[in-house]
This record gives sequence, structure tokens and C-alpha cells, in this order.
Amino acid sequence: MTRCKKEHQLLVADDAPPFEVINGIQADSPILIVCDHASNFVPEALNGLGIDPRHFQQHIGFDIGAAGVSRCMAKNMGVTAVLGGYSRLVLDPNRYLTAHDSIPSISDGVVIPGNESLSAADRMLRVEELFIPYHMAISRAVSNIRSYYCMPLVLSVHSYTPIFQGFERPWEIGVLWEGDDGVAALLIEYLRDNSDYHVGENEPYHACNPVGYTVKTHAESSHYPSVLVEIRQDLIEDEAGQLAFAGLLAGALEMIQATLEVVVAPLPGGTV
Repeated sequence: MTRCKKEHQLLVADDAPPFEVINGIQADSPILIVCDHASNFVPEALNGLGIDPRHFQQHIGFDIGAAGVSRCMAKNMGVTAVLGGYSRLVLDPNRYLTAHDSIPSISDGVVIPGNESLSAADRMLRVEELFIPYHMAISRAVSNIRSYYCMPLVLSVHSYTPIFQGFERPWEIGVLWEGDDGVAALLIEYLRDNSDYHVGENEPYHACNPVGYTVKTHAESSHYPSVLVEIRQDLIEDEAGQLAFAGLLAGALEMIQATLEVVVAPLPGGTV
């Protein structure tokens, strides 16, 4: 196929879409799964950002295993999931656009030549063609759920490296939240009662540092019940691990939904 790129356009016909939606039309559940760093794709026009391709297979390129967990949950539970379509090195959809690492020029010691000295126009192309479409897809999913339910229950899925800057992280799964810890407390209790995993509370990161854009914008700003999970990537590198964590989190979400029955209940007269 001949590539055709108009002036002031980033994505071309052969490029992947900026997001993936699973069960987007259905509203069989108030649960919404979001996976910001699902993909390590790079638009063809950016020539791999000028770095060794192996870096895109590492955690700086995407959240290893997070997409697999998210897809398993969405398909097995029949709930909606929205997954990011491009590498966090191109543009991080979970950062405010004013953040220094929204389009990182260096990540975990790796210099990103393709992100250095970007013009305002080049940055805006990434915002318009990657960031905005992804977040509009999440907004549509929220609106669809709100057509049938009082409010959505939002789970954000991420993964992290076992060792960071020489520190061996002891947690196998982390539960992150900011503000109201109601959903987080329920999830932590469930994980400790139903698994042998070492659960971190606002570990290995705190939800406030760095400030995540997705949950803050699509859930916390509207006081929707939400929580973010970080899973150690070595536990979900393969399909078996992804299925195991998807099953564990599915059980947790079903319990949380039942506990919050009034909050996330179907609207009167709504057809689900």
C-alpha cells in the first residue's frame, strides 16, 4: 500500500488507531477498564524516535502485560475497556500536557532524539491525533455507561518493573488512589483475603506523584468510584499470568460492584 501523508498529519493509513475499545457499544456493566500504556507502537513518520527498537520492548515503551490483563477482563466479564494505541514514549496519555514527561526527551536514562527540540506544531500533532482521540474514547465510554447506570466504576490497569534504580520492589501488586480510599480499601482487603500476593498501598508509586491524568479527569473529577492497580510486570509477561490476574481482579470488581450497589445501580427504567 502506498503511504499517503498530508501536510500537518501524523498518522497515515498503515498506522494503528490511537485507541482500542472492547465492548464499547454494550453497557452490560457499570465497570470501565482503562489501560493507558497498553501499546508500544510508534507512528511510521516518527522513525522509531531515533532509539534502539529494543527499548520499545521494555517498560519505558509500554506497560508490559497490562493490555493482556485488560483484554482478558473485558472479554471474560463483558465490560467495556479502552486501551491506548501508542507508546508512552511518543506521548504519555496519563500525563497532563504541561508535564515535563508528557513527551519525554529522556526516560530511565535513555535519550529520545525524536522528542528533542520539538516544535509547537509537532507537539500539537501528537496531542490532536493521539491524546485527544484516546480521551474522547474514554469520555464516550463513560457517557454510554451513564445512559444505563448512575455512574461508572473505573479501574485503571498498569504494570511496573521488579527493580527500579537498584531497588528490588517487594510488592507484587499495588493499589493506588488519591482522596477517597473507599474503592481502594475494598480492593486491598479482597486481594489480601483471596491471594498470597504482597499488596502495596500507594506503592510502588503514590497516585499523587506523578499526578495521573486519566483517572483524575474521567473519574475523580466527577466523584466516580475508581482505583488504579499496578502489577509487577514479570508476573504478567505471559498469557497464564495475565489470565490469573484478570481472574483475581474480576472477582474483586464484582465484589466492589455489589458493595457499591446503590452508587453504581442501573437507572430506573433503564434497559441493560
